[in-house]
Amino acid sequence: MSDINTTLLNSIQKIEVDLAEIKQALHELQRQFSNQFAPAVSAEDLTTMQQSIIEQSSLERIAESVKRAQLTEYPDQLGKQVLNTGGKFKGKNKAQKYNLLLQILHEQDWKARCKEVPKGQPLPPLVPLSDHDLTVKRLHLKTLGCTVKHDIIDKDYPAASKEWKNIPEKNREYYMMHLERLTKNGGLHIHQCKRMRCARSLLRESFKSDNQTHKRRMAEKNKTQRDISDSLLSSSDMSETGDVESPIMADVLSPPPTASVEPARKRSQRSVNAYFTEQYICRNR
Repeated sequence: MSDINTTLLNSIQKIEVDLAEIKQALHELQRQFSNQFAPAVSAEDLTTMQQSIIEQSSLERIAESVKRAQLTEYPDQLGKQVLNTGGKFKGKNKAQKYNLLLQILHEQDWKARCKEVPKGQPLPPLVPLSDHDLTVKRLHLKTLGCTVKHDIIDKDYPAASKEWKNIPEKNREYYMMHLERLTKNGGLHIHQCKRMRCARSLLRESFKSDNQTHKRRMAEKNKTQRDISDSLLSSSDMSETGDVESPIMADVLSPPPTASVEPARKRSQRSVNAYFTEQYICRNR
């Protein structure tokens, strides 16, 4: 095993030992604190507290359920869904679709501003979004989609299979409307898309991105483990084949010959010497 691998494994083992000791010390401190400061609680009081916690948790879940139901009951409360993201978007990649949608939303905002201009005054010009503006807005949409995925969905479904389609449809509507509310607060009115298609697409992509990141990290972790295993196996093979030494090393490392093999070795040495002597004589004739 190389010095680097040995040092790495020793460091990992030391960290694991240190963590175990810290956890054990923390557990002991918690036990001492509980014994010293915790008041004596009767079984009846403990049951009452547990029941109160359960009731409070139930009330919080009911309140959250009612709030979500009120939000999904009126899908047009943020504004009418008037944009059809169908025909114009066919044959385009994701970036092109979002760029087109952002330009359409930008035009919608321009039309809304024009309606507020008093009659007789010139209308503001419609200036398309630049490539830089489109990139920034796309990144903002993606960030908000990931925020909803991580801060809300993962809390509601911590053990669920990480697929958007596995979330119940009613809850999906809530998540999409929540995302639309966030984007509207940021000046992006994706709530105008029919059937909440933009919000649906953003959340579906956030699931896909997380899955790809998880797979990549697992692949890197498995590769690291394989590399360590291969290194250990290689080192093991070297130690097992270490007894098969080269003739030179065998001659250097082998113990002094015993009396039984000494005559044979002397005869071999005399034969070698005679061979080289004969070659020398032939070259000098």
